[in-house]
Amino acid sequence: MIHRGTKVFKRVTGLVAWLLWLAVPVLRAASDFDQARQAYERGDLPAAVAGFERALQGAPGGVGVLYNLGNARFRQGEMGRALAAWRQAEWVTPRDPALRHNLDLIRRRLGHPAPPPWRRWTAWLTLDEWASGAVVLAWVWSGWMGLARLRPGWASTGSGVRAVLGGMAALVAAGWLTAWVSVVRGPNAAIAAREVPARFGPLEESDIAVNLADGTEVRVEQHRNGWLRVVDAEGRGGWVQGFQVARYHLSIP
Repeated sequence: MIHRGTKVFKRVTGLVAWLLWLAVPVLRAASDFDQARQAYERGDLPAAVAGFERALQGAPGGVGVLYNLGNARFRQGEMGRALAAWRQAEWVTPRDPALRHNLDLIRRRLGHPAPPPWRRWTAWLTLDEWASGAVVLAWVWSGWMGLARLRPGWASTGSGVRAVLGGMAALVAAGWLTAWVSVVRGPNAAIAAREVPARFGPLEESDIAVNLADGTEVRVEQHRNGWLRVVDAEGRGGWVQGFQVARYHLSIP
């Protein structure tokens, strides 16, 4: 018969081993990040990029890693990959002033038009924040309507509150819908090579439809055998090889 203390010891050691197993990637990512930051500070940009890429594997979606990776790639002249790194960070912290400054800087450098006011407004919050705000306001409005039914006197005296809450819920819901449409139908990648020939078909032998410059924002519309069909803001596009494109968010088609 196994002593109870032995069972507890095994459970504790098992828990500690499990926690260590979870912590190893995070600790390795932190070490990679520190080494990459040091390489960046001494001007060794290839080593910095490689280190930030390794750190990103251990901490996917890490804003600090993405921000610094974008900085290193920007200094190397890799406009498309720098833009993609900063756009990925924008998913998590859209209001970060340093990040917004960098995005404005690279867009001016690439000659991209400034986002319209409505796009800047919807981009001020993440999709999750828009959705959460709409749900909360809808519940508050519904709760107020329920209380007004329980207390008939509130129906007239609280009509203004009801209108304000309903209007706010509708406005936030419209903001979420607009942000969602811009994500689904807007650019979701950038060309990540100096001059990429977009072809009429997913073959090297296909004729070139248009040449796309590094940093051109595109929308990926189709996938086929390692090739991607992309379209830019002007409707120009064609098939390019997958490694020539940097995606903004891999979970968004």
